[in-house]
Parts: sequence; C-alpha cells; structure tokens
Amino acid sequence: MRLASLLLLLFLAMLPGCDPAQSPSRPKALFIGLDGVQLEQYLQLGDATNLKQRLYYGKAYAGGVNGKASEQPTLSGPGWATLLTGVWSNKHGVDSDADSQRVNPAFPSLFKRLRLAFPNAYLSSIVNWSPINTALLLVDAHGADVRESGLSDEQVSERALNVLENTPADFTFIQLDEPDQVGHDKGYSDSYQQALRKADSQIGRLLDKVDQRRRLFPKEDWLVIVSTDHGRDYWGKGHGSASEQEKSIFIASNKPLNQELTDLSIPAEMPGPSNLYGLPAQTSVAPTVLRHMGLKLQPEWLLDGTPLLGDTGVRKARADENKGRLRWNSNANGYLTIIKNGHVVAQVPARDDKWTDPEGMGQQNDYVLVLDGTPAAVRNRPAAKAFVIEESSY
Repeated sequence: MRLASLLLLLFLAMLPGCDPAQSPSRPKALFIGLDGVQLEQYLQLGDATNLKQRLYYGKAYAGGVNGKASEQPTLSGPGWATLLTGVWSNKHGVDSDADSQRVNPAFPSLFKRLRLAFPNAYLSSIVNWSPINTALLLVDAHGADVRESGLSDEQVSERALNVLENTPADFTFIQLDEPDQVGHDKGYSDSYQQALRKADSQIGRLLDKVDQRRRLFPKEDWLVIVSTDHGRDYWGKGHGSASEQEKSIFIASNKPLNQELTDLSIPAEMPGPSNLYGLPAQTSVAPTVLRHMGLKLQPEWLLDGTPLLGDTGVRKARADENKGRLRWNSNANGYLTIIKNGHVVAQVPARDDKWTDPEGMGQQNDYVLVLDGTPAAVRNRPAAKAFVIEESSY
C-alpha cells in the first residue's frame, strides 16, 4: 500500500465515530456481482479457485416462485433490483431491462437504507452494465460517493481496488458483466470458462485487498458477498424464462452463513423442480448486508428475504391464496407475531407452520411474520373469486 494511502486511512480511523475505544468493530461490506454465472459451470474450473478455497458458497434461486406473486423474469434488471433491495419485483417494480425502469422508492436499495442510517458512510457503485446506475438506481443511489458506469470488467476491478485502498469503503457494490456477454455470444464454451476464470481472478484480487485492510485495521469487520443476477438456459446463451437452470444461482461469502444457506428447508406443498424452493432466494442478500452493517431489520421494510447471518426467523414464508393461508417452516419453540398491512393480527406457535387469515386473501395484503426479532414478509396475489350459482326457486 502506498504511504499516502496508509496515512489517509490512519487519519480516517481517527475521525469522530471511528474511535476504536467507542466502537468495538467497524462493519464494512463488499458485494461482488457476477452477471449471468451458472454455478455448475463455475465449479468446472476445479478446486483451485477463489470460490472454493476462500469462500463459503451454496446454491440459491432467482426469479421468485413460478405461478405466485413473487414470480419475475430471470433478466438482469429484475435480478439486480432484487439483490439490492431484498424484495421481488411485485414490490420493487423492476420487471424488465428497459431504461425507464426505476426501483420503487417505497422499497429502497442498500444504498438508500445505508445512507439514511449512516449519513457519513462511504458508498460506491461501480458497474459494467450501465442501467444499474443510470436507470434502476438513478434516483435511489444518487448520493453515492462513487457511482461509475459502463466500465470494462478490468476497469471495474481496478476502480474497486482503488476505493478499497484509499477510502473508508463502508459499502462497495461492483458488477462484472463479461461472463454474461460471452455467454450470450458463445454459450457454454471454452470462452465462457475463460471469462469465469478471469472473474474468479478478479475476485481473488479483491479478497487480497480486503485481507490487507483487515491486517492494517483489525477493528474492521468485513463481509464479502458474491452472487449473480440469474442463471442461463440449457445452451448457456439465453435467460429470462422460468426454467430451473435459468432460476438457479449461488450466494457466496467470506463468512460462514447460517442454516438458510447450509440446510435445505423445503416448502412441502411447492418444493419446485429438484426442490429448488428449499434453497435460499436472492432476496436474502440485502437483509444479510443490512444486518452485518448493524441495522435491525424492521417489519415495515417488508423484506422478502431471510438473512444469512444471525437468526433466520421463520423460513420460506409464503401465501396459499386459494386456502387464505400463510405457511412457513420453523422448528422454534416460541411464538411468532403475524402483522397484516401494518397491524398485529395474531400470535401463534412457530411450530404450527401455518395460519389461516379469517378474512381470506381476496385482495392484496402485506404480511410479516416476526420470530426472534427477525421479520419475513410475503405479499399475496389476490385469490380468484369463487363464483357461486344459486339455485333458482320456482
């Protein structure tokens, strides 16, 4: 590290609010987004990858649940919006890659939530695929300290390394796009494998920089998350549909993650293809970052994802509209609180795994299930109304 950079970081560590005596640790987060990476293809690179040697990883799913309110296209716009907000497109409002798409301000991204909580935090968004910054987050991340778009993957990596070396780097998001570009052009091929190997090398350089900072500043508590916006079709060229392969993604971290990632929890009535919906969803990334950064997850945020650090709360919260019933998975002995449209409506044993709304689900509702202080939200789709033909009396 250059002397000037070291002196700068030492100065920043001495600023008010950064006194080690006042704060036992200073959380920092780096979110590395890889566009269009299929885990199975990544694993074919062998054991000598940064993914396998330096990260904890597991499969996850994108695109919501087919046929339910959360279903969304496996496109980049909806995928990145979901990863950065912790909700599906029926809340964040991004359902395509169009330049007109904006994250719904009622469901802000990590940038806005962190800026509101920590006005002086140093936030960065550095991307290859420009619409993340120029469309989806145009308003939401307007106050980011660094927001750069349209860079090559190598430029993204170099800029991120610079941020990590020379700034407080409280939350840094980067997006590498070349694996997706190569996939669209050549499908699963030697070129795609080369693009994955290059991305893995860039991840390694970023992990090295984080390790360097941790040695220099032991009070910094670093979370590194790596994930992708969507999978790919059978040939590796396309995505956007609802096939199992296109919905299959991964989440990786430098920290051990909780049972939501490590232990399959299958929704009995809707397991999905190959038990896909027993995996964590891409909505889990944002609440994981927020919790690591020291924020208490609030029920009114209506986050759909289960955090991967700390208590999971209930898992697989979902709505069965036809039966007017909420369902979830839990082995906890305590009680959970059910909130409907902002009002507490019930407290039930967590092990019950279900609760029937006495008013039914004929209209859209926002439910939140709170267990051990961890909220899990679900928005139902209005149930189809039953048409009853009354018998005529003569």
